[in-house]
Amino acid sequence: RRVHGILQTEVMGIVNRFFYKVGYFSASRPVLTIFICVCVSIFGGLGLVNLKLVDDPQALWVSESSRGNREQQYFKDKYGPFFRIEQVILKKRGCNERDRSIDLFKKPYLEMIYHIQAAMESETLQHKGQFFDLSDICYKPITGKGCLVTSPMEFWLMNITDMWSDEDYKETARCIKPRYKDHNTCFDRIGVPVMYSAIFGNSNYDPNSNSCTVPLINATALMITYLVNNNKFTNPLAELWEKEVFIKYLREFNDVFDGDNVKPLLDGDTPLQKVIKQIYKKYPNLHPTEVNFMAERAIPDDLNLQNSQNIGVVLISYCLMFLYISIAIGYVPSCLHSRFMVGLAGILIVVSSLLIAMGICSYCGMGMTMISSEVVPFLILAIGVDNMFIIVRSERTIDSGVKDTVERLAKGLSNVGPSICTAAICEFLAFFVGVMTDIPALQSFCSVAAIAVIFDFFLQVTAFVAAVSLDNQRIQSLRYDVILCLKAPEYKPPRKEFVKRAFENYFTPMVLKKGCHYIAGVFALILFGFGIAACVNLSLGIDQKASVTTDSDIFKYFAAQEKLVDAGPPAYLVFRDVNYTHPETTKNIFDLLDVLSAQSDTVQKPVFSWLKSFKMFQMESGDWAKICGTQGISAYPFSEQMRRFANIKINSDCCLRYGICGEQFTKDIVFDSSGEIESTRFRFMHPPLRNQADYIRDLQATRYIVDKYHGKFKYTKEGEEKYRGKEIDESRQVFAYSLFYVYFEQYYYIRGVLTQNIMLGLAAVVFATQLITTIVSAFFVAATVFMVAFSLMGLCYFFNLIFGGFIIEYNAVFVVNIVMTLGLAVEFCVHLMIAFLRSRGTNMERVKAALNNMGSSILVGIGSTKLIGVLILAFAPSRIFRLYYFRMYFSIILLGIFYGLIVLPIALIYIGPEPKEDIGEAFKSPVEEDKERLKLEGGQQLHSHTFIPVSYTHLRAHETEADLVCRLLLEKKKRR
Repeated sequence: RRVHGILQTEVMGIVNRFFYKVGYFSASRPVLTIFICVCVSIFGGLGLVNLKLVDDPQALWVSESSRGNREQQYFKDKYGPFFRIEQVILKKRGCNERDRSIDLFKKPYLEMIYHIQAAMESETLQHKGQFFDLSDICYKPITGKGCLVTSPMEFWLMNITDMWSDEDYKETARCIKPRYKDHNTCFDRIGVPVMYSAIFGNSNYDPNSNSCTVPLINATALMITYLVNNNKFTNPLAELWEKEVFIKYLREFNDVFDGDNVKPLLDGDTPLQKVIKQIYKKYPNLHPTEVNFMAERAIPDDLNLQNSQNIGVVLISYCLMFLYISIAIGYVPSCLHSRFMVGLAGILIVVSSLLIAMGICSYCGMGMTMISSEVVPFLILAIGVDNMFIIVRSERTIDSGVKDTVERLAKGLSNVGPSICTAAICEFLAFFVGVMTDIPALQSFCSVAAIAVIFDFFLQVTAFVAAVSLDNQRIQSLRYDVILCLKAPEYKPPRKEFVKRAFENYFTPMVLKKGCHYIAGVFALILFGFGIAACVNLSLGIDQKASVTTDSDIFKYFAAQEKLVDAGPPAYLVFRDVNYTHPETTKNIFDLLDVLSAQSDTVQKPVFSWLKSFKMFQMESGDWAKICGTQGISAYPFSEQMRRFANIKINSDCCLRYGICGEQFTKDIVFDSSGEIESTRFRFMHPPLRNQADYIRDLQATRYIVDKYHGKFKYTKEGEEKYRGKEIDESRQVFAYSLFYVYFEQYYYIRGVLTQNIMLGLAAVVFATQLITTIVSAFFVAATVFMVAFSLMGLCYFFNLIFGGFIIEYNAVFVVNIVMTLGLAVEFCVHLMIAFLRSRGTNMERVKAALNNMGSSILVGIGSTKLIGVLILAFAPSRIFRLYYFRMYFSIILLGIFYGLIVLPIALIYIGPEPKEDIGEAFKSPVEEDKERLKLEGGQQLHSHTFIPVSYTHLRAHETEADLVCRLLLEKKKRR
């Protein structure tokens, strides 16, 4: 321990001398220092020419190395990207309740569905001289057939005359009696089965029922779904069609109503509006209806809208913070001592550090996310402002006997430099550990934040000190702040700061009182209890409705979909390089299909399998052998059998009479170059997923079942060679895939990521703090940081209970905010801890001195500044902003003040480390060391009222502009 103390003394002596020299250089050569810093900022910022913004949700939240991403890439490579989904829900106006007394499966509502479809399917658009309509961009599962459309009008093959002439239309929907001789019962226009759950909302049809009786259908909502191709060639056309056709016509439909009343027929009505009004005129007792809809472009459009709406609130927030900083850093209303330009310089330094960080990340090819651009400025501004106030106030605390402003700045930086450096190292390491996570948005945030913290520190101790030095010269020349051409008639010293005086007179005595200790202890225990409750009860995910604007079309769709839609997302079983000719393989495939079909909580029946139809096709003795052409089929190789099976048309007798239809599976089977099956997929549906917990549950349950079958199938020869020695995620024989899997996979490990970042961040805080202070004080700082972060989780859970509605949940945004809290919380406690170690006397006296010296700087510099900025975020139109930025940031500031300025000082009173001689020596500036040396040499100690006799030569050797008057007086005395 003695060796550690000696080494620490030497290190601290070096650190203090370093900051003294940096401060002296910057203050004595301010123009050169600022020029160097500007050059560094410009060079770092040049990387912004390569800046690319990442707004793709998958690129933000999904790691390229994750299992979900690798499986999605395999699926895309073999079967193409997932479709663009366009869905319409027709329901009673303003009603999202599952009320089955409301039945919209009636002919007038079906006619509305027909006219909506007819309008959208017949519209022609032009793009770059090319005319196109829906048929040019839609998904066509069967070669030579039309678009795949799910709609209740498909019972009548989209024929309005047939629907109106059907006297028992509800009986037709039971799919018992064939309606068309040359068409399978309940098959749509292209020969695909009509799916009840995809066209009826809140119906009385149960897809998992074992009953042979199909009831007469009642439905609270009717739905239309289009699948549109999703590739770089058709996406520009699809986006145009969504905007100019899909969204336009559906908004026209909703505009028919004024509240619950149908608007009168007008000359300016569109054809769709006229026909809808005529239906209501003919059937006046119909429910007032509306359509809620989702286009694939809806979410990106809404996010762009939110960004444009939020940017105004954010700019107002930053402007208020900038104005406050510029005013609070000086003495207002004094025109001489206001230091508005110093505050402006500090703000420019914060901006420069951000531009440098973003430029360096862009140099490295890293994309910039919206989270980085929204969160990092808040973080760096908080850290930077705190350092600005500490540096400016450190100069004011220097002994009044030191008149040279350069010396005062150098000595002030020597005093506070170690604590600023400690905080910067802690914050850098805390953010750096986040770079090692597998969440791209968190990696991007931590990278930008870590680099910005380091450069902000560099610019603060150089450029900002230089700016303060220039402002000191302005004050010495009696020039007004900002308006430099005007001069003050005489020098008037500034009054003592109101906040600092109030802090010393009221806040510090309050913290030292016993009653405050008990109250603070109770509150800390309550917050700790809520933190434990949050670990157990905070749910995973992020409510999709919270991520969009309240009055948007997509928000209304999400609300209706959550309550009324009975169809879940489609999913697939994907097999790769499996030998389908091996009996064990086919047996295990059928076992897997049976087990999966039995999971009624997570899978809707049936699982559509080409293998069952193919096995029937292979039976040469079946009644269908002649019609289906399977006689002698066993003589052909397997690849030829598959090709013959795939050529069986949907409208053939084989398909209509026996259900052996290979054509509908042609896009589910991929052949390799040798003609063997390389990959196949079997389609199934998840049940309706109402909330985030349902998505996570279905993902986990489905993967659990499917993963157990890995290794139970025989590879093809090519497969054995391809996957020999590969890891299981790269050689998995079968996996389940759905579009949402890749997004929700992160919730497998999001709690682990959060725990890892907290633990590594705290370790970084301990490591960095003990380098400058002691191991005991390092644990005090780490404990305070942990309590701020842990209590933040508890406070989020408390707010969820109190406010209800949309809640804060475990997700990547939440993790980013907690990681940010680790860095920000350091600012609330490390400066106070170091001030405590520097003080002498009893623990009570040392805490009082530390609070008086540093407390007001922390409160004014970081607490008040951030509170002003955060309060504005409460008016942001985005609910995500109000939840994860306003609510969490507001909590961070309050908890930082509570733990940093109240709980930590109270703890130090009772169990604070004793003052040590080596630590006291370590924090002496070079000027203080000179005093000690002179004292040992027999001189008198320097202070504001005593002087050491010096020679005239010595005075000339240390002459500065401030000493010019002294020299002139001595010269005059010498002449006499």
